[in-house]
Amino acid sequence: MADYACVGSRIVAIIIDQIILAIVSFIIALPFGIWAWMFSFMGDATSPFAPRGTFFASLTVLNVLLWIVYFTYFEGTSGQTLGKKIMSIKVIKENGDQPTFSDALIRTILRIIDGIAFYLVGLIVILVSEKKQRIGDMAAGTIVVKA
Repeated sequence: MADYACVGSRIVAIIIDQIILAIVSFIIALPFGIWAWMFSFMGDATSPFAPRGTFFASLTVLNVLLWIVYFTYFEGTSGQTLGKKIMSIKVIKENGDQPTFSDALIRTILRIIDGIAFYLVGLIVILVSEKKQRIGDMAAGTIVVKA
């Protein structure tokens, strides 16, 4: 029987990961925010260089891609994001193998469902599932264990 990671460790790990992603997103967006702020003072909203809705939508897409790459890369290479590494937990296949990039991508995409209502859906599924899996784990055939 696998030594499943406790829910508390998983919660702290995702909080750490979200903080890391927020910091990186801020660093990426900061120069663009300064640019938009400068244009707001110059009052030239008609300039072709002034930020528009598509500009901010592009930043959102960039952040979503960052999120996908972060979780997929770390879980697909080592089974651990930085948050999981700090909390000494890791993702493995149900048979004990290392997850593939496909497995990691499936887990990442399904975070959209698991993350509904601040991860309440994922938390409930973890608490009621026999192997302490969230929806992404079930679809990818993975479990989260103590490292």
